Amino acid sequence: MSERISQIFYPSTMQEFFGALNRVGSADIFSVSARQIQQQHGRTIALPNVIISTDNLADLYNISRTERYIEIGSMVSLRQVCKLGKIVPAALRQALDCLYSRFLRNTLGMGCIIYQSSDYEPLAAALIALDIRCELRTSSQSRWISALRLTGPEKMSVFHPQEVLYRIRIPLDQWDFTLCRHFDAVNEPPGESGLVVFLARIQNNILSDIRIVFSGVSVIRNRDCETSLLGKKLPLGKRDAAAFIHLWKNSLPESTPPFLASCLLSFIETAILNFTD
Repeated sequence: MSERISQIFYPSTMQEFFGALNRVGSADIFSVSARQIQQQHGRTIALPNVIISTDNLADLYNISRTERYIEIGSMVSLRQVCKLGKIVPAALRQALDCLYSRFLRNTLGMGCIIYQSSDYEPLAAALIALDIRCELRTSSQSRWISALRLTGPEKMSVFHPQEVLYRIRIPLDQWDFTLCRHFDAVNEPPGESGLVVFLARIQNNILSDIRIVFSGVSVIRNRDCETSLLGKKLPLGKRDAAAFIHLWKNSLPESTPPFLASCLLSFIETAILNFTD
């Protein structure tokens, strides 16, 4: 039998939410996510002793748009993000489509994915490549941080006491080339799987920006490699493309598993050859 639930709070405003959080001392609004329930295999579902419901907190389900950003509440479901259509950057749409089934897109919120305690977090590649930022809020103040800071085993230490993930800001920057690939290494160790994202922006037939990010149980990004081709006229020469791939090969962390290294280099080669003559 699971432990008896001692308290359930149903705040209708953020002020009431933080008031409840202050009274119970510690709780998080994502502690009963669908993913955690799905991972339980017993006949009964284990729930925490204190539950703070977010069902009536409109702020956490809000979606707004400016000329430069989409801002979504942390409890907005993946399905709702996908339903926004082509305004959502292609890298995020493709990542959600290949990483999460329709059932999970209906039940998981963006905040649940970002906040999850699992070491495996492939969606981070799209969040980091797109420079997505997260708003953390307490009852008295708020601050914005990069999605990168909410990755890795130490990400929970980023949160101040009684601070929650409130909102996610998605830049609407235009990218001329987007390529995503999910490495699902079924028969390999967990560290071999993940998502890689390649973004490129072209201005006046010149490569003005490139971003390549991998995430799984770790994040791999090398800004020196990204900037090595900036300012190059298109189409790229085969020598420039080969040098770019070689630079990546030499810069991958030594801890990168061989299978993953091979997949990443093959992906980068496929992507960069789209810009050669």
